[in-house]
Amino acid sequence: MKAFKSLRGSVVAILVGSVLTVSGCATADTAAVVDGQRITEQEAQEAARQVTKVQPDSGLDTPQAVASLVMARFINQVAVQDGKGLSDSAARAAVASIPDPAPSTLQLVKASLAWNQMTSEEQNKAVTAASKANITVNPRYGSFDAKNVRFSASTPNWIKPQPAQTPAG
Repeated sequence: MKAFKSLRGSVVAILVGSVLTVSGCATADTAAVVDGQRITEQEAQEAARQVTKVQPDSGLDTPQAVASLVMARFINQVAVQDGKGLSDSAARAAVASIPDPAPSTLQLVKASLAWNQMTSEEQNKAVTAASKANITVNPRYGSFDAKNVRFSASTPNWIKPQPAQTPAG
């Protein structure tokens, strides 16, 4: 019986490890993985907190920050390639009210400012690069549809959609 409990514990550990490996999020703190580069939950949470502090009406929450950080990698890459990339100091100047912006916040600011400077052709390059990338999002923060380059919010499994009520009468 003791051997069975020990074996069962090993099987559970292997299954959990397999699920994490298959999902691409090898640690509990991983919000997303983009071509092998991790975006941590802490990075996404800090970026959302700092951006919301500067722009309270932005409505940026952690899942949206995860999606934005994923796309920021491609936007910033295209911006740099096309001579429209911004420096960290330019991003800091844009959010001067944040005394020490996190690197993830700077990435979002640079991507936002660059996106507004990019032509539609350059924007399409960033979207195309994202569609070809290996992107895995922690299900806690939603999912990524590479074909349509779309992020979908996650719905906790305890929330069940209710059928629409038809008015009586």
